[in-house]
Amino acid sequence: MLVHSTIATAQAPPGLTLEGARASARRHSPALVAAREVVNAARGLERQARAHANPVFAFSREQASGDGQSTAQNIALLEQPLERGALRSARRDAARVRREAADVRVAVAEASLDFEVTRSYALALAADRRATLADQATTAFTEALRVSARRLAAGDLSGYANRRLKLEAARYAALRAEAILARRVARTELASLVASGVDAIDASSLVLADTLGSRGAAPSGDSLLAVAFRSRGELRAAQLDALAAAADARLLARERTPTPVLAGGLKSERIGVAGAPSQGLTGFVAGLSIPIPLWDRRGGAIEAADAESRRRAAEVAGLRRRIAREIADVYDAYRAADAQLAMLAPQLGGESRAALGAAQVAYAEGEITLVEWLDAVRAYREAEASFATLQADVIIRRAALERAVGAPLLPVTLPLNPTPGDSRATSTGLDR
Repeated sequence: MLVHSTIATAQAPPGLTLEGARASARRHSPALVAAREVVNAARGLERQARAHANPVFAFSREQASGDGQSTAQNIALLEQPLERGALRSARRDAARVRREAADVRVAVAEASLDFEVTRSYALALAADRRATLADQATTAFTEALRVSARRLAAGDLSGYANRRLKLEAARYAALRAEAILARRVARTELASLVASGVDAIDASSLVLADTLGSRGAAPSGDSLLAVAFRSRGELRAAQLDALAAAADARLLARERTPTPVLAGGLKSERIGVAGAPSQGLTGFVAGLSIPIPLWDRRGGAIEAADAESRRRAAEVAGLRRRIAREIADVYDAYRAADAQLAMLAPQLGGESRAALGAAQVAYAEGEITLVEWLDAVRAYREAEASFATLQADVIIRRAALERAVGAPLLPVTLPLNPTPGDSRATSTGLDR
């Protein structure tokens, strides 16, 4: 989890927090729209499963004549299949479980999207920090070149040392260009997730309001596994798929019993004899038809449905094993990165900036050599850049752990690190 930054100016535009980025991504994600439409389709099928079979209206006319006689019959019938309640109940159960599985998959898609946004947000913050460090190094080398030119003119610095400084300044300029490009790439990835459309993707307008200044303590691995078995969306969806397959098997088994069709209607008949007036008769027609399961007893379909139900159950068992292995791997990776962060944090921040400032002042006053100052600058930049990368890695691994568990973890906040706007991180110390 990230921490909202309190260092801001009154003129700064509203910043994008991690929660705001997640909310925006959920509003505009095409994947979530597609998942919700699957739910809408499942609701329609569930409603359709509750419908009764439609009646069938049939009309027939028979007419015959010969030897001076003629007959004509009109028959109108209304036929209604009489489905048993157990058959319709099984159909409704299968449709309901599939709709519930679709609902769960929306939550799974949301969790996956939250992880992607968190990952992109953390990487963008780390890229911002590395770009800021590159800017600071460029500023420091600009000032160092000015100091070196003065010392070279005074004879206090050799030509070799001055050329070495220019070479290092060029190298850091190239590193700055790489850092700026990496920042642009990371911000574009984040913007593509939170933007309302392709035309609205604008990485340059993003103002990130959170910082890389927190990490959280996770509970034990055993408790995480128990939570995952209760909360993991993929597992719940797989269990519902297994229930739906079992419901399909029950439905096919009940369809083995034929569904009778009740028919009722009216009949009119007219008989005519040559040389005599015709006679008309009217009455009703009633009938009952029952399919005879002589050739097709649905045996193959029932066998296939039972096998599908067993396959789904086996997939649930396999998914439980995969979740257990995934949580163990992600948990170990998170704990390892968090331990590294805890060891490195006390050595950086204010103490490292103070050490760099002292080295800069010592070089400006001629107390240390150029090589010693370059080593100090390089060590500070590499350590701070590695620290920012490690902070982002901890946040990403924690988000991966939350996704594996299927539930959020309570955070433990640490002191904030200097943000890019902190003036203490931009002073060169060489202008004395």
